[in-house]
Amino acid sequence: MKEYLGDESLVQLCLNGEKITTLLASKQDLEELICGHFYTEYALDSPSVKPNIAINDDAGEIRVDLLDGNLKINHKRSRPVVSSCGACDQSELSELIDSTPIVSPPTQPYSMDELVGRLEEMKLKQTEFSKTGGVHGAGLLFADGTLDVMEDIGRHNAVDKAIGATYLKGMEHVIRALFLSGRCGWDIVAKAAKANIPVIVSVGAASSLAAQTARAANITLVTFVRNGKSVIIGPVDGRFHTKD
Repeated sequence: MKEYLGDESLVQLCLNGEKITTLLASKQDLEELICGHFYTEYALDSPSVKPNIAINDDAGEIRVDLLDGNLKINHKRSRPVVSSCGACDQSELSELIDSTPIVSPPTQPYSMDELVGRLEEMKLKQTEFSKTGGVHGAGLLFADGTLDVMEDIGRHNAVDKAIGATYLKGMEHVIRALFLSGRCGWDIVAKAAKANIPVIVSVGAASSLAAQTARAANITLVTFVRNGKSVIIGPVDGRFHTKD
């Protein structure tokens, strides 16, 4: 019987040939990964044309190079970002909260039934998880009802890939909610805030710092979703249909 394992590779993310950071990540959807990571970590502007990306996967070394002469990076990470890593370069909790942007309020209310149902839909779209049982999923719900799902060995990488896929489309699509297959930590809230996502729905619970940051960033967390029930953290007024 063949055993399927979730891919975990050392992936170097580069800008114009210079290494910026190294991730432990799954080697699928690398264009989406680098765009999403640079967008959420380094304020990469939305492109007027599709960015030029070179991928080198020789001798087990994976290098993903974003070729953009207009992008400047102020800081680099010297050590690999592992699958559970978030605030690798921060030293004060207040910095983590204060550095997170405030998100615009949603333009229309949510139905709890829809959010729970879309979380289940995301699970069905996690093809790598169904084979390996060892990768995370992240889904983005758009205003037109589309749900796009990406997967990776790391929670934050899956979110980067989902946001990166939207980046490559131009970021003109309104993102209504982010769905997570696991817990919700500070790093996920920070990435959602930078993509102006007002609601995060997660299978697992939220951390205390994620809750603090979500409240400060005007993000609603619908967490620990089990059997149609959930724990809601953050602003709720006007965000949900009254019948919910």
